[in-house]
Amino acid sequence: MKNKKKEIGPLHCLYFIYYSFTTSTDENYNESQIHKIITYLNEWTNDKNTSEAIIQETLEWVEESQIAKSEFINVMLSMVDYLNDEQRFSFLQKELVLLHIRQISRSDGNFTENEKKYHDLLAFHFGLKLRVSSCSKKEIEETVNKMERKKIGFKIQRN
Repeated sequence: MKNKKKEIGPLHCLYFIYYSFTTSTDENYNESQIHKIITYLNEWTNDKNTSEAIIQETLEWVEESQIAKSEFINVMLSMVDYLNDEQRFSFLQKELVLLHIRQISRSDGNFTENEKKYHDLLAFHFGLKLRVSSCSKKEIEETVNKMERKKIGFKIQRN
């Protein structure tokens, strides 16, 4: 890895959360889900070119950081923790992320129990009492406690 860390911010985190959630929780993800991810990123940026740059920069960061696909969920949860600490990231924005996650998951016609469980893990990390899985609150808490947080390893833009 290079000494100079790539600077990325909350929008990069959002893209990574959407992308890693989709590719890690649904082994049969498809183009409709990837298209939804891009659509929702465009809603956050209000600009297709900015979204394309965010996607490219995030994928370059993943490659440069040599993050294994098996580590995506742990890194995703670290990014959720980062967003959760951001004073600018409101309760409604957290709920919007979860709504997007549910809609991305359903866009292939199948919202699996595994996707629902990881949705609930995200909600737990965001401090929201929103569950869609059949897992109990205790099961979610136990899973969260077993997960290893990964250092994100990038410099955060603070505007």
